[in-house]
Amino acid sequence: MLLAFAESYLRRMSVDALAGLSVEELFGEIVGAFDLADRRGSDPLAVRAFNPTLQSDGYALPGSVLETNTPDSPFLVDSVSAELDVRGIQVREVMHPVIGVERDANGRIAKVLHARDAEQRESVMHFELERRLESGELMELCDRVRAILGDVQAAVRDFAAMRERVPAMAEAARAAATRYAADEVEEAVAFLDWLFEGNFLFLGYREYVIDAGAVSIGAGSGLGILANEDSSHYREPMPLVSIEPRLRERITGGDLLLVSKTNRFSTVHRHARMDYVGVKRVDPDGDVRGELRLIGLFTSKAYAEPAGHVPILRRKLRQIIEAEDLIDGTHDYKAAVTLYESFPKDDLFSASVEDLRAEVMGLLHLEERRQVKLFVRRDAEDRSVAITVALPRDRYNADLQQRLQELLLMRFQGDTIDQYLTLGETEQARIH
Repeated sequence: MLLAFAESYLRRMSVDALAGLSVEELFGEIVGAFDLADRRGSDPLAVRAFNPTLQSDGYALPGSVLETNTPDSPFLVDSVSAELDVRGIQVREVMHPVIGVERDANGRIAKVLHARDAEQRESVMHFELERRLESGELMELCDRVRAILGDVQAAVRDFAAMRERVPAMAEAARAAATRYAADEVEEAVAFLDWLFEGNFLFLGYREYVIDAGAVSIGAGSGLGILANEDSSHYREPMPLVSIEPRLRERITGGDLLLVSKTNRFSTVHRHARMDYVGVKRVDPDGDVRGELRLIGLFTSKAYAEPAGHVPILRRKLRQIIEAEDLIDGTHDYKAAVTLYESFPKDDLFSASVEDLRAEVMGLLHLEERRQVKLFVRRDAEDRSVAITVALPRDRYNADLQQRLQELLLMRFQGDTIDQYLTLGETEQARIH
């Protein structure tokens, strides 16, 4: 068994990694990885972070080692790598052999096979870190990686079930015609269909119910990383009158489809604030009775698609053009469309038509002037602030952008900031 495991492990080692270890040290590393996988037993995952020594592990490295064993699945390496990057921990080497395994009744490894020949495949991840971590850092890293891998397993386990909930969300949108305009319903349904086209990574789903003047979780509705209801503010019915007015208005009214950012960062695939897609559930009398909610990440394909082709974004653009009475083919029409398309997709999804209209037209009128102007928008739940700084191109430099970042973080007491620079064909630079 150990020999078969070693063959799979060695195939994933780089020449540099092999050259840096003696035969005895290489044997110690492989035995340690096998032992972690074997001792996992029937547990869903195993993680250890340690500082290897010749005496205890049979090999020594300049930095610490992080090792994991789980059933094989997508998003394992990138999810753990993202966490290490967030912590500022550089990685010297990564080994990620996928092995075929048969386990006995106690969960111990009974046989190791080539991955192609096995019904059950397992992932072994071995990260060699640039520096040695203290014992407290090692324990904290272990706990965090266990939580991350648990989220990965939950998201992968329920991925198909979450996709199957999207048609129900579309049906809820259609049923909301008793409250919302036909074109708003049509765009909401088209947007939900668009999610299926490789534009969204489904990570969590949950339903919320409004009944007897209170909002609560739809019992048993949670999937993926939202399957655990204990951490929700709405695990017990929360009276609407106790909810902050702006949030209460969003829950009981507002748009049929809400696309926004969560405060929570994704632990799966990449470290970024997750995208939130909510659809109101409306009764035959036109009253809002709850919400069906997805969280996940828009894919690179979604971000690459022109905004004018994306459902709900194209509707916002059309509403701006109609409100400003812009004529197709004219200079102002073309300039307004170009400006709109240059905005970060996240801004376009979360901002209201009124805010986008004011900003697009304000930037349009500013293009021929050598002025500096700021546009500030807060999201519906006051969780984030979107700021656009427009200035002459020749006044922009990287130092200015860094100083603006520091100023805005201090002014708005921010925890994180994302920046997007636009340098178009005009004399204007824009920092979003």
